[in-house]
Amino acid sequence: MPTPPRPMALPFSWADQERHLVGHLSALIRLDTSNPPGREIAVARHLSHELSRSGVRHAVLEAEPGRANLVARLPGSGQEPPLMLLGHADVVGAGPVGWSRPPFSGEVADGRVWGRGALDMKGQIAASLLVMQLLAAHRLPLRRDVLLVVTADEESGSRLGAYWLWENHRSLVEAEFAFNEGGGQRFVTPGGPVYTVQVAEKGSARMRITARGPGGHASVPRAQSAVFALAEALLRLRAFTPESVLLPASRRMLAVLADLYPGAGAQAIERLLRDPTWARAHGLPVDPVLREFVVTGLHNTATPTVLSAGHRQNVVPVEASVVLDGRLLPGETPDRWVAEVQRAVGDRVEVELLHGRVSHAGHDSPELLRVLGDTVAAHEPGARVLPYINPAATDARAFPDTKVVGFFPSASDADIMRLIHAPDEHARISDLVFGAKCLLDAVLRLAT
Repeated sequence: MPTPPRPMALPFSWADQERHLVGHLSALIRLDTSNPPGREIAVARHLSHELSRSGVRHAVLEAEPGRANLVARLPGSGQEPPLMLLGHADVVGAGPVGWSRPPFSGEVADGRVWGRGALDMKGQIAASLLVMQLLAAHRLPLRRDVLLVVTADEESGSRLGAYWLWENHRSLVEAEFAFNEGGGQRFVTPGGPVYTVQVAEKGSARMRITARGPGGHASVPRAQSAVFALAEALLRLRAFTPESVLLPASRRMLAVLADLYPGAGAQAIERLLRDPTWARAHGLPVDPVLREFVVTGLHNTATPTVLSAGHRQNVVPVEASVVLDGRLLPGETPDRWVAEVQRAVGDRVEVELLHGRVSHAGHDSPELLRVLGDTVAAHEPGARVLPYINPAATDARAFPDTKVVGFFPSASDADIMRLIHAPDEHARISDLVFGAKCLLDAVLRLAT
């Protein structure tokens, strides 16, 4: 049998680093970078101070006043292209309801660090900062430059962050590989533990369905009203089964799942690979969350989000509408998907594209997946990685020439991720340390 992977040898103790890691995250959470308005300059200045103490070269770059990005570089020998540690400093807002601790307190209690951004994604930034500091402090020889890139504006489209850096400072952020958010969820399967790795992500198509009909006094029922027409269109959308598209990333995911779910699971996956359909994807006998990854990884989607109709309770509105959040598989175009949704909902309503974005197809990098697989197996024997297409969007969208993967393993099971964007967001300290260990280990395997 092959020798199991082992953690890279390190000239320090992780027991001594936990305090620094927790301190980094607590300090970052206390800096309110809710977007809007962002104010990411606070995080950039904090990171600048920490990097200066460690002697790491860096620059703070503002796309607009206060909307700051940070780029740091540890030089290597230049034998290979750079490796990037990528993260975003902004967070979604945090209303006062539902929090047991103030959302920007950064409180450390019960083995956790509490507050908005703990999971999305200041925890990974804290770990990336620690990685840079450890590499610098111990002068580990690098065959490639290691970059820390912390961006603004990811939660609102990346225009003032990752896109701006790529368009205006490309030479500072060019890299072969990048470790980003979007991966590291842990699942227990019959074949052992598995950690997700985002290898591609979807594009988007924001749409509006509009129905029109006769108005008038609400005392007179109107069967042809705009509201009824919109309701009928939504029922048709609910019954719609889009065509299944089996991309290489989804094939890799399904191949791993077939190994992890022997017997009935593997047989169902084999049938899905032979003839991919909406019904077969929904019927896979695997973990429900992993099944969602399969469904979204094989299909374009359109989800109703915002309904609008009427202005008075006694007036039949002449117009009713709903906004759809469409997510597109790599290679799909917004215009084609709008036309498909229009056919699905019928011609009594109009579907218009509000804005859309095509996603690039991601990067097929067996070497990188092998390194990440060895990394997780070294820290949890028997663990594997599961490549998948993220249905959401990250800063990866702005770096088309970089092999960006979502990788920050969590020692807890995947249910911890339900706290992202939710009240009482927090990170378990044990997860932070595990993620930092894996992140540094992967960097060392690729850069030393």
